[in-house]
Amino acid sequence: MKQRDNIHFNCRKIDGYNLPFNFIISEREAGKSTAIWLDKAYKSFCEGEHTTLVIRRKITHITKAYIDDIAQIINKFTDDKIVFEYAQSTLKEGLVDIYINNKRFMRICALSCDITAIKSLVLLNLKYIIFDEFICNQRFGEKYLKDEATKFMEVYNTFRRESEGLKCYFMGNPYSLYNPYFMFFNVNTAKLTRGAIITDKKSYVIQCYEITPKLRAKILEENPLYQFDNAYTKYAFEGQNVNDLNIIIRDKLPPNFRLLYVFKSANHYIGLYRASIWDDIGDILYYAQFIDGNKVSKRRDIICFDFEELVDRVVMLSPDERYKFQKIKDAMRKRLIAFNSIECYYLLEEIYFNL
Repeated sequence: MKQRDNIHFNCRKIDGYNLPFNFIISEREAGKSTAIWLDKAYKSFCEGEHTTLVIRRKITHITKAYIDDIAQIINKFTDDKIVFEYAQSTLKEGLVDIYINNKRFMRICALSCDITAIKSLVLLNLKYIIFDEFICNQRFGEKYLKDEATKFMEVYNTFRRESEGLKCYFMGNPYSLYNPYFMFFNVNTAKLTRGAIITDKKSYVIQCYEITPKLRAKILEENPLYQFDNAYTKYAFEGQNVNDLNIIIRDKLPPNFRLLYVFKSANHYIGLYRASIWDDIGDILYYAQFIDGNKVSKRRDIICFDFEELVDRVVMLSPDERYKFQKIKDAMRKRLIAFNSIECYYLLEEIYFNL
């Protein structure tokens, strides 16, 4: 058994807030997954035979290697020599029950499974929901599910009915500050800086964990990848949201910009403005920001790209109309659009591929 040290992540600080939704963001090798598996899932199983629900985004993310690695982590830091019992045939179904000595230790569920099937399930004595790697690296082509945060909350509400005091732990690396969960809770991501803790004091807490100086020195000594000043080092070792670094953020709408279009995406309204004085446009040609859909003029159409977004005064863009937006696409490619937030950028990026 390997002894645990005091230089890796532990849950004491985030647990002090005692809130149902706990988000832990840090650079790699901080030890957050180890802490959650040992101090939450396995400890609660040993002390009260509690079950943990583990969320994976897609069915293909549930593999034998992933499951076996969890057992390896537990065995590394205990003398219990546990063996997971599960039917490998259930891997392709996206719902896998894991047992230790014929007692259910956890259930792994793919969020991409049919929500009706998930809502029909029951888990008694459930204490934790764990979602590891909840932040996508969109640079590698990873994508969030459609309306993912809402779907997760449906899962949470399904199992919460039989589990008083149920807590969720989300772990992720800082590829980007954008994700549907922070949008769901209306988090001001501008406050998410290294070492910060952000909370609304009633539902969520976000810890931007910073690794200790001792661990930093140890990693530098052992891992040659972190000896260089490159993008990988900035996210993996320095905790920077590298995928957001090239986004032009301006807090306020610049003067002499007029509203050109209103888009609707993911139940948010985005106003796209264009410079009206050509001699004084500076380094940007357009500006995008979230706006109140109720305050949009009744004479203006709101453009969407999904039938589910269609409500009063919202129209779906037809293929024949897309040529009108070529200048906007060119501006996106040339970084001539500024945004009032990172979230606004990523929603407009999705719109870009529909134009």
